Amino acid sequence: MNSLTAREIASLVKGHVSPIFAGETLIDNVVIDSRQARENSLFIAIKGELNDGHDYVREVVSSKNRVAMVNEEFSADLPNLIRVRNTVLGLGEIAANYRHRFNIPMVAITGSNGKTTVKEMLKSICSYYFGADNVLATNGNFNNHLGLPLTILGLNNQHKVAIFEMGMNHSGELDYLSKMAQPTMAVVNNVMFAHAGHFKSIAEIAAAKGEIYHGLGNKALACVDITNEYSQDWINNDIKAQIFSYGTEATGCFIKSIEDNTATYVTPCGELKISLRVLGQHNYYNALSAIVLAINLGCSLESIKAGLERYTGYKGRLELKNAFNGALIIDDTYNANPDSVKAALNAIQGLPRPYWFIFADLKELGIQELSFHEEVGRYISKSNIDMLITIGDLARHTAYFFDGEKIHFESNQDIVKYCLSNLPKNATLLIKGSNSMRLGEVAEDLSLGRKIF
Repeated sequence: MNSLTAREIASLVKGHVSPIFAGETLIDNVVIDSRQARENSLFIAIKGELNDGHDYVREVVSSKNRVAMVNEEFSADLPNLIRVRNTVLGLGEIAANYRHRFNIPMVAITGSNGKTTVKEMLKSICSYYFGADNVLATNGNFNNHLGLPLTILGLNNQHKVAIFEMGMNHSGELDYLSKMAQPTMAVVNNVMFAHAGHFKSIAEIAAAKGEIYHGLGNKALACVDITNEYSQDWINNDIKAQIFSYGTEATGCFIKSIEDNTATYVTPCGELKISLRVLGQHNYYNALSAIVLAINLGCSLESIKAGLERYTGYKGRLELKNAFNGALIIDDTYNANPDSVKAALNAIQGLPRPYWFIFADLKELGIQELSFHEEVGRYISKSNIDMLITIGDLARHTAYFFDGEKIHFESNQDIVKYCLSNLPKNATLLIKGSNSMRLGEVAEDLSLGRKIF
């Protein structure tokens, strides 16, 4: 982050400062975790469901050259405070104003599945073309109303391009994020039934995804996959910017073929042959979105090919690991929805059998959660799975519709114990479920062969 004075920040958010306020303190670091506050930090106190950052303000400002932003009702008489009506909105306002100090390409990416993969693929391409130190990209899951502004505030004068992943689980969220970041380019990777708790239909999800285009100015670029059935809705209702269409032969930017783990892409700059080092044919479609963005950033075909072919995946997304006994683990535990489960099942076809599948509940599917879990169960039955292991009430419902060998457990610890004793050495073990089911711990324990009993 380029330094701002504490007084400049207070002015950006129209905040009220303490009577004792070191206004010329240079701030070069903004945090929402008090443990990360250091000299020249601005700590923004966020009131969450479980913790209230205001409880740590006194400790933060007791050290020299630290400032805290608090809600107006915070009554303690402390130095170096900036009081605002809402600290969450204050964080967003700082980021939105700070963003205007940079005249570089900024990319916004969303989608029901694959948005992190597209972001990481594009990051790999841009790191090759612009240099790794010149690329800012969303770190981990910093893709929401707190993570995005913190990412924006990581911009500095060295950066030549910024890549922002944006997630959402309710209408209006992407509108807020996009208008905060004001990207120069945006894409919706796909629309599927994910984080559906606040939505009644996939059409409503698609409408919410289209909000990512709301922050684009007239000279910005909306990249639109016109094979998506909702693309025309976005063009009609959400996009005021220029449009780059892709996905079909008529657009001149599409996948020509996928054969023997190599895809041929047609682009306005020429053809590309790409052999990915990650599992799943769906990743070739994720790569298409990355290619579209890279081309419009001015990246060369050489850099696109090099960047994609050196991309080896992301933690918890079809990540290959060695099990304690030599079996192959496919760790796809980062998160899950019905379509990503199907994609993962498709991805393991052709790997060594027997196929074992540890499956946990899929969350945030709303009133249709039982029917979706039934659908998944029937799909598993068609996917050559030799052993299904489930945890969670919804996953138990899925198992009812699987007609092969299966077993249900009440804890992840019990799953680990069972696999340590029974997993065949030549098996492929797929592990997938919603992040809240903590299956990542199962993947870690089995890959290390950690004995927990």
